[in-house]
Amino acid sequence: MAEKKSINKLKKQENLIGYIFASPWLIGIIFLGGFPILASLYISFTNYDMVSAPTWIGLKNYTILFTNDSIFWKSLWNTFYHVMIAIPLGLLVGIILALLLNNKVKGMGVYRTLFYLPNVVSIVAMTLLWMWLFQPSFGIINEILDPIYKLFDMEPLRWYQAASSAKMTLILMGLWSAGGSMVIYLAQMQDIPAILYESADIDGANWFQKTFKITLPLMTPSIFFNFIMGIIGGFQVFTIAYIMTGGGPARSTYYYAYYLFDKMMTDNAMGMASAMAWILLVLVLIITAFALRLNKRVVYLGEEG
Repeated sequence: MAEKKSINKLKKQENLIGYIFASPWLIGIIFLGGFPILASLYISFTNYDMVSAPTWIGLKNYTILFTNDSIFWKSLWNTFYHVMIAIPLGLLVGIILALLLNNKVKGMGVYRTLFYLPNVVSIVAMTLLWMWLFQPSFGIINEILDPIYKLFDMEPLRWYQAASSAKMTLILMGLWSAGGSMVIYLAQMQDIPAILYESADIDGANWFQKTFKITLPLMTPSIFFNFIMGIIGGFQVFTIAYIMTGGGPARSTYYYAYYLFDKMMTDNAMGMASAMAWILLVLVLIITAFALRLNKRVVYLGEEG
């Protein structure tokens, strides 16, 4: 009995020491994270212009957004469009890159580094670079496509300067950073037991059969992870639209986060912006929760899963 009390006392001391060492982070997350979150919830029910004291107005901010704000719905649709197209394309490109870079070829480490390199480049610098590449008049991409334009007697695409193609231009630009998900896929591939491929070789399986019967099923945990992270990140797209298009043309790239930013910084409507932030939080939580419910159906977790 005395020995058990001594062990329990030792565990309590270890826990206390752990909390002491973690206290800077705990204090930071409470006061720098938790308090602002709760404050924004309160502000979302007020009329607050960041100059005068907030005035309680109840659900008026939410009512205006849902019933009397066409720009709110436009920005939400733009964001949904971006998420629905960008996530599948990003997953596909990342998987293809991982499959190509999983081969044992001399200098493969260099190729992997080159494909991952865009992820360490500043998003501002990346956007300015792609603005030059997609420039309709003298951009390199239109110069490369010029023979195709002439062959089909087409006008050169205006890319981000046309409402019909601006959203897709930003999506294509985002594929340049697919190396981030590629690294995760590669790590998952490296963890697949080699004996599975050896058994498949003995049975006479070709590359496609091994890829679709072994590699991709065993990669579903990392695919699902990137899918969830893509949803969370997709609903927060802002910087590339802010720099490249300014939300235009004709508000075709005026994303939800952009509208939230304008409400806060341009209109000084902090109450409305806070309401939009909480709507976004609830929306992402609902979509993520729905996706997580599909986890057991689409993710291979082994014999025990």
